[in-house]
Amino acid sequence: MITEVLIGLTVIALAIIFFYFFPYIFLQAIGLIPYIAYKQIHKIRLIRDAHFFVTSKGNIEFVMKGESGPVVLYIHGSPGGCDQTIDPTKDYKVLTPSRPGYRRTDISVGKSPEDQADSFAALLDSLEIDKVFIMGVSGGGPSSMCFAAKYPERTFGLILFEAVSLSQDFMSEDEQLIKSWDYKLFIQLWFLTSFGDSRLAETMLPNKKNRSRLLNNKQNIAQLKKIIWSIWPISIRRIGVENDYKQFSNLTIPFDKICCPTLIIHGDEDKNVDITHAKNAHDSISNSSLYIVKEGDHMMHATHPEEIESRLVTFIKENY
Repeated sequence: MITEVLIGLTVIALAIIFFYFFPYIFLQAIGLIPYIAYKQIHKIRLIRDAHFFVTSKGNIEFVMKGESGPVVLYIHGSPGGCDQTIDPTKDYKVLTPSRPGYRRTDISVGKSPEDQADSFAALLDSLEIDKVFIMGVSGGGPSSMCFAAKYPERTFGLILFEAVSLSQDFMSEDEQLIKSWDYKLFIQLWFLTSFGDSRLAETMLPNKKNRSRLLNNKQNIAQLKKIIWSIWPISIRRIGVENDYKQFSNLTIPFDKICCPTLIIHGDEDKNVDITHAKNAHDSISNSSLYIVKEGDHMMHATHPEEIESRLVTFIKENY
């Protein structure tokens, strides 16, 4: 009896010591079973909240929200999916497809930005939508520009939001994320978003003013957390982002064929997609305007939401 008690106390002591010195590994070990259950529930939710359409280019997953105004065809970044989107307003509806290789849209639907533009047109055909504003966000920039160039008759206007427009190798800086295990990434994101908003702001936002902007509004915090979690599980997005980065290393964008009104929004402190991408698009697209968000970084939709929304609504109203 005494031996059993001593063994039990020893195990508990070792567990406490291990947790004290290696909390990250300890939580990984004990959290595996509930994590598996949570992941399956989460994947069911992702499927439940999205639609799946058979188009002439293949099966495309999408989310459609909103009841009034023109459609904003929202083209998500890298990594992303149709769960990486914005909410509709009284001024516009939002249609967000999962680009090829993301979630349930197979990579065969279109690897190049040009082919992905064709898949957007096929989705619009299936939904019987004639004309849209197309909004390319970050890695969604190249395919949105190709759409505007190839389908001017279907484009009210083009919005480039912190968008990629230059050939660049992004793989080296994001390779660890792309190849990470879902469980490891889950633990990292859970630690990041569950232990205080101030800690989250300090980790994600280098500029102290942006931290204040975030923390002064609970909706901004919720938006940032939504953005952060929209890259998980990475396993259902890995093929898409690997393809994106391969395409981005050698881009050929038909800037001279983009004739629709174009609004370019970019932050002057964006470290993920440098502002040179925005300036290049502005210099290359004849009918474009460039709006620079002061102190804006790649998370500026969570720190400058009113300023950005005001520009979007004005642009949409002027060109609809």
